[in-house]
Amino acid sequence: MTLGRQLQSVELFAGGGGMAIGMRRAGFEHQALVEWWNPAARVLRHNAELKPELWKPDQVIEQDVRLTYERLSQCGPVQLVAGGPPCQPFSFAGAHAGHSDVRNMFPAAIEVVRLLRPEIVVFENVPGLTRPSFAPYLDYVKDQLRHPHVAPIDADELWSDHHSRIRSENGDEVYRVYQDEINAADLGVPQTRRRIFLIAIRTDVAGADTWEGIQRPHSRDVLLHDQWVTKAYWERHDLPVPEAPPQQLAGLVKRIKRVGVPAGIRAWTTLRDALADVPEPYVAQPEDSGWPNHVAIPGARVYPKHTGSPLDLPSKTIKAGVHGVSGGEAMLRELDGTVRYLTVREAALVQGFPQDYEFPGPRSRVMGVIGNAVAVKVAEVLGIAIREHTGL
Repeated sequence: MTLGRQLQSVELFAGGGGMAIGMRRAGFEHQALVEWWNPAARVLRHNAELKPELWKPDQVIEQDVRLTYERLSQCGPVQLVAGGPPCQPFSFAGAHAGHSDVRNMFPAAIEVVRLLRPEIVVFENVPGLTRPSFAPYLDYVKDQLRHPHVAPIDADELWSDHHSRIRSENGDEVYRVYQDEINAADLGVPQTRRRIFLIAIRTDVAGADTWEGIQRPHSRDVLLHDQWVTKAYWERHDLPVPEAPPQQLAGLVKRIKRVGVPAGIRAWTTLRDALADVPEPYVAQPEDSGWPNHVAIPGARVYPKHTGSPLDLPSKTIKAGVHGVSGGEAMLRELDGTVRYLTVREAALVQGFPQDYEFPGPRSRVMGVIGNAVAVKVAEVLGIAIREHTGL
């Protein structure tokens, strides 16, 4: 696609900038990036100073979204509001409190949509949002996006009462709302990372009624075919072919040998693919190495349910973890079973951050920043697909 005009956007819950970089690559220029957590806001400002073409330091608003409505109202016409409302209320690892959790920021995110009425809205969250127990609240979120003109009466109105009013007073829809679950590995990201995306397209925008989602050009089956049928994967990496696939993959490989794989689909990207040109981790960070945040972390060990990410598969999901550093998901595992921690740089590369995008601060904090991010390529692919579909 040849991108036309630069479109304007507001990024909410911007974190370390994963979605923001992806949408920037898709041709959206950020008027504001709202992020209350200092370690993440620091990353945004630091890289703005290094790369002014991304965004400007003063466009990073280090505040709770609920305190920024007046400032955001001063933004010019905005075509996109995007962001990932905090997912802890809906995550499998969290308390599962959902809409009753004080960290639920969907009301604040939708208030910004009411304020700015952009052509496009993109919200990201964890698959736990789709659990049956949360289904009524997810329907409420979607109906608010469809009918943002029906606002809550006040802060004390119960969400269920507000939802009843939306359904009785709705009138014409302002947005068409779509839901899609995307595994980043299916887009070529070296990580299995499933996330839910809510895409809202304003009804006066071309294609609002016909969005069918994005293509998935990469496949696990094609990777396994390359590894265990043609063996091309091992040849490409100049490695001896292992005797047999791991036991947990044997059944899949047997099926693939029998039925084959579809044409025109590429293999998943593995950790080995992604890190092929990355030097060994440094004991101490050298000056001007070109690989910032690439210092070895000692002490990696295996424990139940945390055995690391096999080097010849996409990484397990990079997570923030309770204290900013996840367990086995932050390790890679060699063919011989040895493990080591991913460096901050390697974890960032797995998430799609550029090689020279820096993460100032202690590892426990910046790993939290990286783990909470939207994978850059997912945002980029989604942003470009939306622009192509709508003609924006």
